[in-house]
Amino acid sequence: MGKVTIADVAARTGFSKTTISRFLNGKYEFMSEETRKRISEVIKDIEYKPNRMARSLRLQQSHMIGVIVSDISNPFSAILYTGISEYCEQHGFTVLLADAGDDPDKEKRYIQSMIAQGVDGLVINATGANVSYLNEVNRTMVPIVLADRPVEGCECDIVSVDTKQVTKDSLDLLLSKGYERILFATRQIGTNGIRRERFDEFSTQYEALTNRQAMTLEYTKADKESLKTAILSALAAARDAGEKLALFAGNGVVLSDMAYLLRRNKLRSPDDVGLFSYDNWPWMDSIGPGISVIELPSHQIGSECARLLLLRVSASLKASEDLVTSEASGSTSMAKQHIILSGKIVERDSL
Repeated sequence: MGKVTIADVAARTGFSKTTISRFLNGKYEFMSEETRKRISEVIKDIEYKPNRMARSLRLQQSHMIGVIVSDISNPFSAILYTGISEYCEQHGFTVLLADAGDDPDKEKRYIQSMIAQGVDGLVINATGANVSYLNEVNRTMVPIVLADRPVEGCECDIVSVDTKQVTKDSLDLLLSKGYERILFATRQIGTNGIRRERFDEFSTQYEALTNRQAMTLEYTKADKESLKTAILSALAAARDAGEKLALFAGNGVVLSDMAYLLRRNKLRSPDDVGLFSYDNWPWMDSIGPGISVIELPSHQIGSECARLLLLRVSASLKASEDLVTSEASGSTSMAKQHIILSGKIVERDSL
């Protein structure tokens, strides 16, 4: 069989070429879920690969980039967005922003809406639940770059932090400070790739270093009581054993929950318990003695996502010469890119 065309997809599905074209361009307004599913299955079955360059010539480049964050109230998302928007502005691109609220359905709807508005590419801080759809969009519609959160099985480019190394650095610090017992806590993991990665790295490395079973907790936003119970239980056990306990927060939101519970239970850091966290938000330097943290390069993650995405756009659409560099001379067939950045420990007086 020769090169598969849009006409082949139309013939196999029984739909018109116009319907197939609307699907490929993300225009789903009057298209049933059954129709979309059938077209997607046929595209995969006959290995149809739409030509992004041809699509660009038909639609013209919009110089718009879509950004979908998981939670805009989280300072990480705000800093990430700043990094993306500053880079895009420098290169003549406008940024559309949406907050998915960690809701996979909202994430998917925003992707569809932004494609319908003609964005040239997407940066997504993904929920992790739409892997097949992300791959489909990245392969057939517009390039996608994932920000920070890995998604298992996803073929999209990603910019993330070296979780393995920052976990090692964190445990080296905590153990050197005499914290034999460490309780790692995170909000509900679900399909959240970065929460899973941090949770697993802590458990694996702690057990390898200490020959002890890792103390971990996964809790929901509505169930802070379980976090309180875990902290008080771990602290009582540590005191009985004559050992020091440190609390390790999986992100700044968890640290906020921990700090609140410590204050309500008249516990102080580092006198009663050590306190350590991912994220370095402004208030962490001023609360109590100042919290020791892992500082994540949130702004750099954003700017690197934007840089990588615009290179993809440039390569696939033969965009304007001011974006064409020696790095951008590849094609859309170049291998998936994974840019790994370094975090750093900021030591304060909570340990």
